[in-house]
Amino acid sequence: MATKERLIIESMLRIPDKEGKDVDFNLNSIQSSLDHSLTGRDIVTKIRQPGISSYFLARYTVLCLSKRNTRAVVISHDKESTQRMLAKVHYYLENIRGPAPVIKNNSKNELTFEKTGSAFYIGTAGARKFGRGDTITNLHCSEVAYWPDPKSITSGLFQAVPFNSGEIAIESTGNGVGNWFHRLCMNSAQGKGRYRLHFFGWLDHAEYELQLSAEQELEVMSNLNVELKEPELVKLFNLSPGRIAWRRLKLEELDYDMTRFEQEYPLTLDQCFQATGNSLFSLMTCIPTDNWEKLSPELYQLKGHPRTGYNYIIGGDVGAGTGNDNSVLEVFCLETMEQVAEWASNRIPPDVLGARAAALGIHFNEAFMIIESNNHGIVTLSELAKVYPNHKIYKAGNTGTINDLGHRTSQISKPLMVGRLRAMLSTALTIHSPLLKSELSTFVEREDGKLAAQEGCNDDRVIAAAKAVVGFERALLMKEGDSQALLPVLKDPFSLDSIIDELKGRMGSFPIASQVATDADFVNL
Repeated sequence: MATKERLIIESMLRIPDKEGKDVDFNLNSIQSSLDHSLTGRDIVTKIRQPGISSYFLARYTVLCLSKRNTRAVVISHDKESTQRMLAKVHYYLENIRGPAPVIKNNSKNELTFEKTGSAFYIGTAGARKFGRGDTITNLHCSEVAYWPDPKSITSGLFQAVPFNSGEIAIESTGNGVGNWFHRLCMNSAQGKGRYRLHFFGWLDHAEYELQLSAEQELEVMSNLNVELKEPELVKLFNLSPGRIAWRRLKLEELDYDMTRFEQEYPLTLDQCFQATGNSLFSLMTCIPTDNWEKLSPELYQLKGHPRTGYNYIIGGDVGAGTGNDNSVLEVFCLETMEQVAEWASNRIPPDVLGARAAALGIHFNEAFMIIESNNHGIVTLSELAKVYPNHKIYKAGNTGTINDLGHRTSQISKPLMVGRLRAMLSTALTIHSPLLKSELSTFVEREDGKLAAQEGCNDDRVIAAAKAVVGFERALLMKEGDSQALLPVLKDPFSLDSIIDELKGRMGSFPIASQVATDADFVNL
C-alpha cells in the first residue's frame, strides 16, 4: 500500500529524465520498496545511485509543504553533493504541478515554508553542529560511510531527533570494514537495537538490465564466462541474459576489478563491505536462500531441518554475555554437508548458554557438540554436561574431570582448526548465513602473524564454525553405519602428508627424487 508521501510525490513532483525532459516523479522499484517498509529508524546500504537520496529529498519536500512545523535535515558527505541536493529540491519546487509554494526564506542551505511554518536544511557533514536546543523531525544522513567522523557528528544529530516521533534514515554505499557504518549495519543485521536494515543489491534495480534480441540472448547464454563467475551466478540467482550483459558492461568500465564492482554493485550484503586485507577464506560456497529463516532474534534455521535420521554437529564460541562479543552456535548437517542453523547472542551468560546449547542440540537429533573450553567456555560446558548426553560432547582427554570437556583454542590449535575450516569450505561444505560469510571475508592473517578478524570486525561465527569442523571426524565415526566418504577432506591441510598429496596432484608425481641409496649406487662408486 502506497504511503501518503508517495501519493503526493507522484501526483505533484517532477524530475528530469535521462534525456533532460520533465517527467512525473514515479518511484522506481527500490524507492517503492523502501517507501513501503520505512520504520522511522532505518539504515540503507545499497548499490550506487539507486535514487535513495532523491527519494528522501522528495519525501521531506512534501512533508514541509503538507505538515506543520516539520524540521527536515539532510546531511551529505561533501560540498558538491550538498549543492546537487539543494538544486534538486529547488527543481522540485520550481516545477511543481499545482500552486507555487510560498518560500519565506531561501538561504544558502535552508528553505522555510511560510504557510506550514516548516524548514528544510541541507548541509555538509561537520559544517554545522546540532544538539541541545535543536529539534529535527526528519533526518537523512547520506553516504555516511564517507563522512570524516560519523560517530561524533551523528551523536549530536541523533540527540536532536525526538525518540518516539522523529525519523532517522542513514544511507550509504559500503566503504571498507571495521568502520562506524560497517559496525552499524552488522549490528542491525543481527537484530541489535532499534534500526531496521534495508539492503538493495543491483538485482533489485529494474534498470540494471539490457534489452536484447532473442539471438543476442542465445549468444550470451551460450558463452558464459567462468572467470567472471557467470555460470555460478546464473545458478544461484537465475540471472537473465540482459542482466549478464549489463554486468559485463559495468565490469568492462571498471577494468574488470571484481572487488570494486562488488562494492559498487553488490549482490549480497557482505559484498558491500570489502576487506582491505586478503581474507584467509577466499574460496567458499555460500548460497543465499529464502529458506534461511529467522525464527527468533537469536536463531536462524534452514527450512527443512532437522530431518529424521539425519546427524548434526554444533560448534560453539562462548562470550561473556555482557554485550560485547557474541556467543555463537553453528549447526551443520553431516549428510548434506551444509550449514543448517546459527544461534548468536551477546547477552546470554555462559551458564545459561549451556542450557540453550542443550536445547538446540536436542532439537537437532542430539547433535554432537564441540564447545570452546577457553575462559567462559568451561562454565558453559559444566552446565551442558548436567543436562546433555555426555557421549555427545567432544572430549579432549580421559581424566574423567570437567577439564576433559570441549576443545581449547591455543596458538597451536587455532591454525589447525582454521586450516581445516578453509579446506572444508573450499571442497565440501556449504554455508547460508550472510553474517558468517561476512566474518569469513574479514578474517585475515594480521601483520603480527595472528589469525583473527580485521580490525573493528568480529570472528565469533568463524571460530564457532571452525570448532564444528574439528569435531566432524568424531561425529562421522559415531554415526550408525560409519561413513568414511568424507574423511579425506578432514585431513590437516598443513600436515606433511597433505602437502605431499597436493604436490602429487599438481605435478603428477612427487617432484623430489628419492634420497635413499640403493645397492646399485654403491656398486657404481
